[in-house]
This record gives sequence, structure tokens and C-alpha cells, in this order.
Amino acid sequence: MRTTALATALLLALIAGVPAAFGQWGGSALSPPVITAQERATEVAAKEARVQAFLREQRLEAVFLAQYRNYSWVTGGSEDTIVMAAESGPVTLVLTRDGSKYALCANDEEARNRDEELAGLGYEMISWEWFHNFDATSPQEEFARSKGWEPAEIGSDMPVAWATDVAKQFAPLRFALTEPEMKKYRWLGRECTEACTETCREIRPGMTEKQIQRVIADKLMARGITPTVLLIAVDGRLFQHRHAIATDRKLEKYAQVNICARKWGLVIAVTRYVHFGPIPAELGHRLRACARVTGAFLSALKPGVTAGEVFQAGIEMYARTGFPDEWRQHHQGGATGYAEREWVTFPGDPTPIVGDQAFAFNPTIMGAKVEDTVILHADGTLENVTQTLDWPNIPIALTGPAAGQTYYAPSILVRH
Repeated sequence: MRTTALATALLLALIAGVPAAFGQWGGSALSPPVITAQERATEVAAKEARVQAFLREQRLEAVFLAQYRNYSWVTGGSEDTIVMAAESGPVTLVLTRDGSKYALCANDEEARNRDEELAGLGYEMISWEWFHNFDATSPQEEFARSKGWEPAEIGSDMPVAWATDVAKQFAPLRFALTEPEMKKYRWLGRECTEACTETCREIRPGMTEKQIQRVIADKLMARGITPTVLLIAVDGRLFQHRHAIATDRKLEKYAQVNICARKWGLVIAVTRYVHFGPIPAELGHRLRACARVTGAFLSALKPGVTAGEVFQAGIEMYARTGFPDEWRQHHQGGATGYAEREWVTFPGDPTPIVGDQAFAFNPTIMGAKVEDTVILHADGTLENVTQTLDWPNIPIALTGPAAGQTYYAPSILVRH
């Protein structure tokens, strides 16, 4: 406790020295100021304490973090994504067992990271001329050698020959959200959902799927949020494909707006539908069944149970609603956080559920899907950060550990 308190105090002192132009956050991706500098310092200190415990448990001298999700996680929300389709960014953060912190990058990334993304966080910048990225021995490996570390003493979240791949072992450090992360998630969930519902209220028949995609992408990016998944489909294509990528097909009556979107490294998943004219009875039946399956998943969520137990509850509800085999046609979602899905659940999945973890289940029955992002708090209560009460909803009374709570599953908006 004393170590964490000291680390927090040191981070606060460092962040206090960040130029006012960078606000309470100290980085280009860190506005609006949803949390305070003190909250961010507390978040970062807690995460660095997790990393220190990880290094001790794994008997490592250092861990090299190049994945963009780990960069955002350990820095409390800074961004390192240059190539959107890449798994890793241009900066490798190195945290050591003795408490030292380094940021390794080519010279074309140094100033931005030093002055913006990593400002006030206590990282020592180590850089090289950009063309050394193509050397036979990478600058990261050269740095490790300069410290005298053996491969068995180094962990890396990317597969490299000179270190031990610890990506899977490291990932669970991200799963339990801190209080500041929950504050960011609430803001992000609200803004993403509003972007989806505004899109559903504004689009009109005759627009193509690609035009609808442009509308939702614009609304997200105007909020400083990066879309990472855009699945836009209309009418018959919704009854043919589970992952429908936007085409030039024109909207007649029925449209899906399905997104994943990221800010501060955190990802929100949400789906909403709009229908022009009365909803066909069978479509309404399918959506209500999806809502009940989601309710079954949420009812089974509890810290300490396995993902497989949660999965089984949903499968049983598929059968009770008259669609026993639909779960076989598409994955059902799972945990989210710093990836669209930190993991996807499956039959017999032994993954343990932890408190303060985020989830996005997405049960589908061809033509219909229910998808929200929720936080399971350590005390077992659920918080739907994408809930939209000014939207048609299907109230689902939860049972089991969640008894007494109601999940308001999003229905289909009807427009005329």
C-alpha cells in the first residue's frame, strides 16, 4: 500500500508539471477531461503495481509492451495507433522489476510521445534514427542486450526471438477495470450509443449501406472516437449474412447499425436497428428471443464462475425460445475492454469471470441481434453503459446472481 501511494504521489507531481495545453490528461487522445489528473495518476499507479506483481510472479526482469492495447492500458488512456490495422504501435514501453520505465521508438515518434502521450508519466525516451528499424538486430533487442538481460528474463507481448512471449499471461491484467476506467467507459458508452441512435433517427429509405456507414463513422469521429468495426446492412442482407459489410444496396425498410469503437484504448460494442413501417411478427419474435438470451447470459454472470457456465445459460435459453441451434451459427461475444473482445466464450470455456470486468454479448437469430456493453461490478451488480431508455426497449427481469435487476434490451425503432 505504501509503494502504491508513493507511486501515485510521484505521478501526481509529474503530471502537475505537464503544460496546460495538454489539459488534465497530457496527451492528444485525452480530451474531454472525463477524469482528473489525480484519478489518472491513481489509475496508472494501480496498473504499474499489477505489472510489478506480474514480473515477480513470472520471474522476469522486464516486460516489453508493444501492443497498442497494452500501451493505452498501462498509460491510463494514451494512444499509440498509427496503422489502424496493426496489432502493435511504433513505441515499445519497457517496465522493469526495479521500477524503471522506458519508451523505445524511432526518432520520428519521439517528440510526440515525449511531449503529448507520455508527458508526465515518468518514461525515459530511448530513440534511434528511423532506418534502424530495418536492421538485422532490432533496436529493441539491442536495448535488451545493453541491460544484460537474457531472453528468459524478458517478457514481450509480441512474438520475438529474444524474449519470452507473455501476451496471453499479461492480458488478464487488463480485465478488472479501475474506477477511472469505469468513468471513461460510461462517457464512451453514452457517446457511442447516441451516435448509433442519432444515425437510426436520421437515415432514410434510398440511402445505401455505404452512405449509412459514412453517417455513423462521421458521428463517432466528430466525438473523437475511432470506429473499429462497422457492420451496416439493410433489408434482405440481414437475413443472409451475420457479418454484413456495407455495400451499395439501398435501404427500403430495415437497417442495422452495428459498431465497435475505441477511445483511450477502451472499446464499446453496440447494435441498434430501425424499421420503416410495422415490424413483421417473426422479426419481432426473433429479437425478443435474442433479448431473453442476453438476459440469460447476464443473469449467469458472477465473479468466480466460469465463462462456460455463463455460455451454457444462454444456450439453454436459445432452446427455450424455440431456436436451439442458432448459437452454432455465430459467436456469442464475451469479455471486452481493450479489445473488441478480450475473449470469446465457447462451450466448456474455463475462463474465470472477474469483478469489475466489461462484457459484450451478441446473441443472434438470423435477422436480429441484441448487443450492449455492460460492466459486472465486484459486488455482482450490472451496469449497462450503452443503455438507451429513450429507445424502444424489452424489459428482461434478471435472475440468479442478478435477481432484482432489469435489463432493458434495445428493441427496433419504428419510423414512418
